[in-house]
Amino acid sequence: MTEGEVEVNGKTTAATETQELDKKIIKQVEYYFGDFNLPRDKHLQELIKNDDGWITLDEMMKFKRLAALSTNTSVIAESLKKSTNNIVEVHESNEKIRRIPSRPLQPYSDEVKEETVKKTVYCKGFPKDGSCTLDDLLEFFNKYGPCESVLMRHFLDRSNPDGPKQGFKGSVYVIFPTEEKAEEFRELDEVRYKDTLLLRKWQSEYLEEKRKEIEERRARKEARKKEREQNDEEEEEVVRPKGMFIHFSGIPEDSCVTREELKTALGEFGELCAFIDYSKGLQEGFFRFKEPEFNGKVLEKTEGKLKVQDIELTLRKVEGEEEEEQLKKMKEALKNAKFRASSNKKRKMGGGGRGGFGNKRRRN
Repeated sequence: MTEGEVEVNGKTTAATETQELDKKIIKQVEYYFGDFNLPRDKHLQELIKNDDGWITLDEMMKFKRLAALSTNTSVIAESLKKSTNNIVEVHESNEKIRRIPSRPLQPYSDEVKEETVKKTVYCKGFPKDGSCTLDDLLEFFNKYGPCESVLMRHFLDRSNPDGPKQGFKGSVYVIFPTEEKAEEFRELDEVRYKDTLLLRKWQSEYLEEKRKEIEERRARKEARKKEREQNDEEEEEVVRPKGMFIHFSGIPEDSCVTREELKTALGEFGELCAFIDYSKGLQEGFFRFKEPEFNGKVLEKTEGKLKVQDIELTLRKVEGEEEEEQLKKMKEALKNAKFRASSNKKRKMGGGGRGGFGNKRRRN
C-alpha cells in the first residue's frame, strides 16, 4: 500500500476517496450515539453501562451499517477524530469510543417525544417495490440540509406466498436537528423523489388525521353493531308469535320416511309449512308453519293424525317451554341464514378468491 492510500474492507483506496467515507462513518456513528437513537436503543444503552461508557470498536463491528462502511477499526477511529460535532470521542488507544461525558444522555420522556414530533416531517410518495433503500433516502434528504434520522415506515405483508414479509409503505418520518430546519423543508414549493412529487406534512398533523380516521372507523363499526342489535331485536319481535309448531311421532326405527314425504302428507297445508325439523332415522320431529296460531287449524282438520306411507303419525300442539325452545332454534336458523347470505354477497362483490381483492395490501 503506497502513501496516500488506505485499506477499506480489505481493499486499497486512494486517499482522495476517503473524505466521503469519513463523512459516512462520522454520520453513522454519531447517529448511534445521538440524542434521537441512543435513548431508544436498549442494546447500546446496556453496553455503555460498562467501562465508563466506552465501547470497543470490535463490538461496534456488530452494527451492520457501520461494518458495511468499513471493518478496519483504525480507519473508523481516524475518521471519528476528524468530527467537529462533539458527540463521540475516541480513546487514546484508538480501540474504543464513547459519547462525550459533557453531553449527558437525556432520558426518553414525554417531553423529549413531544420535542421530537415538533421537528419531524411526514413524507409520502417513495417506491414500494424495494428499490428505495435507507441509504438512498439518507442521501436524498441530506440535499435539503442535515437530518438526525430517516425512519422508513413498514407493514407486515401477510399476502406474501412465502409467508409474512415486511413491506415498505412508501412513506417516512424525517427528523431534523431543529424545528426551524424542519419548517424550511416543509415550506419548500415542491420536493420530488426522481419524478414523483412528495406529499409533506408535519408528523403531528399526520398523526391527528390517522387518529380521526381510527375514531371514524370505530364509530362506523359501533353503528353497524347497534344496527345489527336493533335488527336482532326487531327479528325477535317478528318470530315471537305462537302457534306455529306441531310435534309428530310414531315413525318406526327402520323406516325411510323423508321430509319431502312428510310435507306431501300435509296435503293442502304443505304450502304453508315453512320448515320440517326432522332427519331420516328419527322417530319424531316438528312441523313449523308460516302463520301464527295455524297449528290449531291443522290439528282440527287432521284430527291429530297424519298418514305417511303406511305409517300413521300422531300430531300434537307444541306449547310452553317446548315452544320457546323451538322459537329459539328458529331464530338462530334465521340469523345463520342471514349471515351466509351476507357472506355470499361479499364474495360475489370481490371480497376474496381468485380475481378479487382479498389479498390487497394495506395502504397508508
